[in-house]
Order: sequence, then structure tokens, then C-alpha cells
Amino acid sequence: MVVDLAKTTVAREDFAEAPPASRILFLTANALRRWAVMDFGRISLWTPAAIGAGAGLYFGLKAEPDWRLGALAFALLAVVSMWRGPFQRAFMALMFAALGFIAADWRTAQVDAPQLSRELGIVETTGRLISVEESARRRRYVLELLSIEDLAADETPRRARVTWRGEGFHAKPGDLVSVRARLSPPPPPVAPGAFDFARQLYFQRIGAVGIAVTPPHVDSEAAKSIGQKLAARIEIMRISLAARIIRETPRLEQGGAILAAIVTGKRGAISDQSEAALRDAGLAHLLAISGLHMGLATGLVFFTVRFGLAAVEPFALRYPIKKWAAAAALLSGIFYLVLSGGGWSARRAFIMAAIMFIAILVDRRALSLRNVAIAATIILLTTPEALFHPGFQMSFAAVTALIAAYEWFTLHAKAEFENSWAAKVRQYLTALALTDSIAALATAPYALFHFNRVAIYSLPANMAAMPIMGLFIVPFAILALLLTPLGLDGWAWRVAAWWMELVLHIAGAVSGLEGAVSTTPQWPQSAMIALTVGGLWLCLSRAPWRLAGFAAIPIAALLVSQHRPPALFVSASGRNAGVIAENGEGDRVLYVYSTRREKFAARMWEEAAGLDIEMVRPKALENVFTCDVSGCAGTVFNRAAITAVITEDKASLAEDCQRADLVVAL
Repeated sequence: MVVDLAKTTVAREDFAEAPPASRILFLTANALRRWAVMDFGRISLWTPAAIGAGAGLYFGLKAEPDWRLGALAFALLAVVSMWRGPFQRAFMALMFAALGFIAADWRTAQVDAPQLSRELGIVETTGRLISVEESARRRRYVLELLSIEDLAADETPRRARVTWRGEGFHAKPGDLVSVRARLSPPPPPVAPGAFDFARQLYFQRIGAVGIAVTPPHVDSEAAKSIGQKLAARIEIMRISLAARIIRETPRLEQGGAILAAIVTGKRGAISDQSEAALRDAGLAHLLAISGLHMGLATGLVFFTVRFGLAAVEPFALRYPIKKWAAAAALLSGIFYLVLSGGGWSARRAFIMAAIMFIAILVDRRALSLRNVAIAATIILLTTPEALFHPGFQMSFAAVTALIAAYEWFTLHAKAEFENSWAAKVRQYLTALALTDSIAALATAPYALFHFNRVAIYSLPANMAAMPIMGLFIVPFAILALLLTPLGLDGWAWRVAAWWMELVLHIAGAVSGLEGAVSTTPQWPQSAMIALTVGGLWLCLSRAPWRLAGFAAIPIAALLVSQHRPPALFVSASGRNAGVIAENGEGDRVLYVYSTRREKFAARMWEEAAGLDIEMVRPKALENVFTCDVSGCAGTVFNRAAITAVITEDKASLAEDCQRADLVVAL
């Protein structure tokens, strides 16, 4: 007999007599129904994923769509999703995808401003100084433009980012300045799949970048609006505090510079060597105003206030001191957000912390995947361009994996009730190692995708550095901030910087180990999407079918293995080109037409090819090609051998096209 799978119950004797295939189908259908019921209440956790898919669809289009199509799709799907039926959840997912599409379209229109369409010569540029990033070798500042010489008002970008490498810079944020600078359009991606700086600058309303050839002429008496005055005072406060931290720690130069970056977001004083050491040790997240710093700072305020109020018996017995502590932590988070400059990565961290403390105020769970989904939804609806930023991807990957893992451990692990110091230390070290391992595994694919490198020894580096951050650096930094108005902060900054120097020494020791960094060629975007979907399925589901998320690993590995990175690169300006080829020792090396032009692009080409930019420098193309005064000719090997000519002699183009498969005219 054949079992009727539409029935939910089957007589035991009939089931025993059913064919094996029917029994397997019946059991499978029953299991899937049970698992679907288990995950039914968690389907809202997928809301930011649907919104992100819609935003990604918008940004992937080659032409600007009609906004009315997105609005119409959203309205229709919203109406259809009200119908209670088997496909209601699918229609709701499509509705949120349409919402993400609309959010991306609206955000793009909101920040729309003119962009330079061509490179300008040296022109007089006038604008109001918004922000300044200072280092030993340069100052990079952003101007709210008023005019550019010989450029019509409707063609003038809203903002410009200018670099000055000389002396005589006396301008302050809020000043009206004039400067002569060589301006050009924001740079496009320098390699296929590379980070799109032009898109990032577009959403900051920066439509021009350039190099200043004169120091800015300042008109500090120019009228300012109330908003401009407030923004200028905040920026001046940040610059002054960063300079004060560095000035108070003269013998701990890099420790003070890194501490200034953590407190104010000003990273200009950090040397390339220090940044490379932290990056290769897996400690680069210490430099960003991220959830780590916001969580440590607000968490310390929360526990300190709560502990202090608990020590006062009348308050502890009569008032909701936990909520008071949460409110104090929320206010400290707002202050830190303003102090750090309010960048979108800092805003992301603040939203996460704010949701946690607001949950305490309304008697809800502070840490849950639902709160993570709310934070991601807010960010994607307000700044959908964050979807492509490595900071957004890595931070949410880490926090989602950590909360999902600890939810699983809470359900399955056996509770221990040891109160000895040895047991507490063991539990702390175990939790720290587990946290760092989960975070490292969750973020490693994104580090490989965006930076083509991953720190192998990040676990021991983080286990050594994180207790120092939590127990010494952050507490003394908060104490120094409290003492700053009294002028008694110098000793606290020096103590925090001394511990930061220790973290830097740890980073240097770990990054100096053999094999500390693994590099890989540029991944295809499809592999990253597969890993993201698999990771979300593994973390957001509770049913046994969550294990299907691990299938994303072999799928991504297959996609990566079938992907061949480019073997020939051409800069967007058309002034340089490079070829990946093997040297005499069997190592892959980047050979460039000119070793003096487009040095930044050459570094990005090396990263895209999976070469270690610290170990191998680009070499002249004449080492592998036949070159003369007009250009170079040789063979490029990828999927097949291609004869290529790279030339600056336009008179020989016809001849070159006849003898070569590919001609690059610079």
C-alpha cells in the first residue's frame, strides 16, 4: 500500500507495511515540519538580510532605475503579504527587499551632489574647513566648497578632500579658507572587485580630491551658521584632545598616537609600521571606533555606576539602580559618539550599544539576535551603502556568530558552580579564547575577500591584548577624560599609553612570526555571498537543519578554485599597467610598466593578486617583456597565453594591433 503523506498520523501497522521510500519521505516531511515550527518565531531575524539583498540589487544595477517602480513593487508586496497563506512569508521577504531597494535609491538621491568629470589643473579653491586629519608628513582636510576657479556653480562639487604636505597650515575647522590645489574626480576601483573609493566618497558628498600646492589662506572672521559653529567646536575639541594625548605621552609616541585614535578617531599620527604590525597580528580592530571600544567604554560606565549605587543601601533597596546605570551608560555612549567624530562605523557601534541599554530600560534581554537584527535594519535603512563596507560586514558577522554560539552553549553546556579564584580565571580564559576563536572564524572570510590577507596568529595576540584593553587602557582613558577639565589628566594618559605600548609590542612579536599572514588572490563575489548566506543560516536557525549552513564552505571553495584572478591590470587613469608573472625563482611578482607612476594602484594590484605587499615590491616590466622607447611586448599567461603590447606610441597602434592579441595604449 502507499502511505498518504497528507495525513499527519498514520497507524503504526500501516506505517510498518509501507514501502521504505514512502516511510523515508514521511519521516523527512515530518522532520521538516517540526524544524519549520522551531524556526517560525525567528523568521524576523532575516529582515536585515532581505533589506540588504534589495539594497545590493539597487547598487548592482548599471543604470539608475525609476524610483516609482520600487515604490510600486513595495506597495503591491505589502498588500499581498497581508494575505494569510502558505507564501505569506515569501511575500514579506520580497517586501523587505523592495524596502531595501527604496532605501538605497532614496539615500543615493539624498546625497546626490556634483562630481568632477575631469581632472583640473591648479585652481583657486574656496570653502569652509570641515575636518582635518594630521600626520607627520601631511594634512588631509575636507572643505565644504563655495567655489572653484573657472568652474560653474552648478558643476562645483559639494565637498573636496585635499592633501597638504608642507608647513604653514594654521586653519581651524569652521574657518573659511582659500587654497590653490590640483583637483581630480574621486578614484574608481583600481582592480576588479576592489574597494570602490568613489562610491564611499560619493556618500560623503565628496566630489573632488586633490593635492594643495599652497597653504590655505584663512578668513576666520567669515560668518558661520549655528550648525557650522557647533560642528567646528566639536572638531576643534577632537583635534585638541588628540594633540593633548600625544603631547602628554612624549616618550610613548606610538602608544599615545594609538590611544588618541581610540579616543578621538584621529589616526593620522600612527606610523605605517605600527599599523602594519597591528594588522598582521589580527589587532587592527583596535584602531577603529567599533563595538569593542563602545562596548568597553559604556559597559565600564554601566558597571561602575551600578556598583556605586548598590553600595548605598537606600538607593539599592528603593530605586531601579540597574536602569539608572543603563541611562548613564547610554549618555556616555552619546558623548563617545560625538567625541569620536560620529563616523558611520561609530554610529553603528552606538546603535548596537543603545539598543542593549534601551532593552534594559524596558526590561528586555540586553543581548539577543533580535537586537542585532534591529541594529542592522536601522543601519541598512539609513545608510544602505554600509552593506559593502568591510567594517559593517565584519562587525555584524562577529557579533551574530558570538551571540548565536553563546545561545547554543547556554542550552547545551553544563553549568559550573565553582567559586574559587582558579576556577574564575580558568573560566575567563576559556571564554576569552572561545570568543576570539569564534570572532576570528566569522570575520576571516571577509578579511580574505576585502584585504586578501588574514592573520594566522590572531587568537594568541587577542588573548594577550584584550585583557590589557579591558582592564587597563579603557579604564585609565575614561579616568583621563574625567580629569581633563581639571587639568589633572596627564598621568592617566601616560599610564594608558604605556599599556598601549605593551599591546604594540605584542603585535610586533606576533606579526614577526614566520607564517603570521596568509594571502590569497581576489575572491569572486559569489563565494562571499555563499559564505554569508550559509553563515546566516547556521547562526539564525535553531533547528537541526542549521547544519546545512556548513555546505557553504565547500561551495565557496569550489567557486574560489574556479576563479582566475586578473593577470594584467591597467590603471583607471591609463597612465600605467602591470602584469603578474613568475620570476626566475618560481614566485609570482607584479611587473609594472612604470615603477614611478600610480604607486597606490600597484599596491592594490598586488593585493588583488594575493601577493604580500610587505615582502615583494613591483618590478619593472622590462624584466619579463621586451621593451624599447615606444613600449613593451610579451606574453601574458592566464587561462591561455596572450600576446600583449603596452605602448605610449600611438603612431604604432595599427602595427601593434596586427601582431598582438591585446594592445594597451597608455
